[in-house]
Amino acid sequence: MLWLVIATDPTPTTIVVLFVVFAGVLSAASNLVYVYLPELFPTSLRASGIGLAIAASRVGSAISTFLLPVVVGRYGVHVALGACVAVLAFGGLVCHLWAPETRHCRLDTVE
Repeated sequence: MLWLVIATDPTPTTIVVLFVVFAGVLSAASNLVYVYLPELFPTSLRASGIGLAIAASRVGSAISTFLLPVVVGRYGVHVALGACVAVLAFGGLVCHLWAPETRHCRLDTVE
C-alpha cells in the first residue's frame, strides 16, 4: 500500500496486483487473530477478553467504514491510502513493542 501512496502514475495492472497482495496478506493476518487472542487471556477471563477485543474491532471497523469515503471525497485517494498506511504502521509498531510472545505459554497458565 505504501507503494501506491508514493507512486505518481501506477498502471492499472500494478494497482490491481498490489491490492490483491495486500488483501491476501490482510486476510492471513486477520485469521491469526483468532489463534492469538485465546492465548492472551487466562482461562477465567478468556471468553470476556475475546468478546471485548472483537467488539472493539467491530467499532473500529464501523468507524473506518464511515470515514474512508469521507476522507476520499474530501482529500483524495492518496491521502486516504496514506492514512491507511499510517494506521497499519502504527498498529504494527504497537504490536511489535508491547504484544506478548505466547509461543512457549500453555493456555492454562497464561496470566
